[in-house]
Amino acid sequence: MADRQRLQDAQLRMDGGLNTVSDDSALTPTQIRKAQNTRLTSFGALVKRGGTKRMISTLTNRIQGGTTWYRPGLTPTILIASNGTLYSTTYGVTPWTLTTVSSALSASVDPSFAQFRDGSADVLYIADGGALNKWNGTTFTANIANTVNATQIVVHNERLWSCGNSTAPNSIFYSALNNGDSLGYAPSGGGQIVVRTFGNEEVIGLVSLGTSLLIFHRRGISRLTGYGQDDITVSPAGLTSDVGLIAPKSITVIDNVCYFVSERGLYRCTEAEVSGVSTPELPDQLLPVIRTLSTSQFSAIRTMVNRATRELWISIPSVGLFPFHLTLQAWAGPWDTGYLSPDTSALWETSDTNGLPVALKGDTGGYVSLCDAFGQSSPNLDNVAPDGTGGTVYSMTAQLRRMYCGDDALSKTLRFGYLTAQLRGSTSCSVTWKTENDAESYTLPTSTGSVWGVGTWTGSLAWGGAGSQSYRVQMSGTGYYIDVTIIDSSIAIPTFSRMQLEAFALGRR
Repeated sequence: MADRQRLQDAQLRMDGGLNTVSDDSALTPTQIRKAQNTRLTSFGALVKRGGTKRMISTLTNRIQGGTTWYRPGLTPTILIASNGTLYSTTYGVTPWTLTTVSSALSASVDPSFAQFRDGSADVLYIADGGALNKWNGTTFTANIANTVNATQIVVHNERLWSCGNSTAPNSIFYSALNNGDSLGYAPSGGGQIVVRTFGNEEVIGLVSLGTSLLIFHRRGISRLTGYGQDDITVSPAGLTSDVGLIAPKSITVIDNVCYFVSERGLYRCTEAEVSGVSTPELPDQLLPVIRTLSTSQFSAIRTMVNRATRELWISIPSVGLFPFHLTLQAWAGPWDTGYLSPDTSALWETSDTNGLPVALKGDTGGYVSLCDAFGQSSPNLDNVAPDGTGGTVYSMTAQLRRMYCGDDALSKTLRFGYLTAQLRGSTSCSVTWKTENDAESYTLPTSTGSVWGVGTWTGSLAWGGAGSQSYRVQMSGTGYYIDVTIIDSSIAIPTFSRMQLEAFALGRR
């Protein structure tokens, strides 16, 4: 009797990212079916995300927003808004000491921040739906005289710009050069521009991009171009009438490209063109989620760029956070646990004590947390207390693409799987698999990982460290396809590089 045919299949890379939209048979060799609490590495592997550590004692009320004010020669100042009160602090030992700046902000309108000049000094402007506010680091000025009501502000071409005026929803307003105190006030050099590029379209967002001020409507994007410091075109031109903005707090710019959330998913634009991130090979992972949201949930969508990891973070209320890798142009997520309990309400960037970028999130429970809290006490737990105690374990679940071992019409019996990973001391990592007939699992042995090469370059810079190992998984069961899932529920941060299968042919149906 002839030996059975030996069959193999493998997922050698994962940098195609998450694809929950396409049919199982349509996933590319580098895509995965599930990526809960995972992120992509630039070298094509999956890694468990980092934990979150609370940096302040609770403020009781929802965090409305935050920003970091960078002033030359001074320590960056972190601003936090909660229930109409603005607090200031600096990055340092936790819990951070909060100083109340003012309690004059709106408790119902999430603030918009912009660093600019008031004609004589650098200040931080804050828009909260009413007249403009500012803080110079010492004195807070509420409702600056003669300024217009605004919900969103940006700096462009040495002027402060705003939108969100309830009595003139289709208008944008500007200040005089280097004087935000004149926003919308003509006698002091400010003014108003009615935007009718696509008819009476409400303006719900602004962003400065290159030489243009992009004006976002619910359906359409207009563009205002400046020719010089004191010369602007007062007739905005249309960039697109095909797609617009549904989430005013979702506009994020990096590398002179603007990303935003539309009714058709995640889009990006430059000064000249607009396009979706979706492709036939990798459909937009946000679109199915957006179809389930309400208008109030649109306004709670938050985005930010994590410069340390080259990811665009999109937080969807009651769903979680999706990281979009800007180098790979691929998805992972959602991230849940600490990003949902409590739900995320604000995202922004700051700098740590070494001046390196780190990500902060605010939540509906009144906490501000450091994301990816590597090097902190209990770093791989969520909602760790400021003193390093407590925290919640979160699990990583990654389902690979469906494997057919080369023939979806041939039944197979499974023999071995070979997983390449750096477990980094994980105490609870398993591989599960299922076919249409069977479902089994295998627990990987606890390991601290192998070590490859140790040495020192010129000076004291060391190289070498933990490397990957190949773990043989004894598999069983029969079927036409195999779905493999990797689950890690420890407090380690393992990395998974590839999975190979070995099976034998049984026969055709």
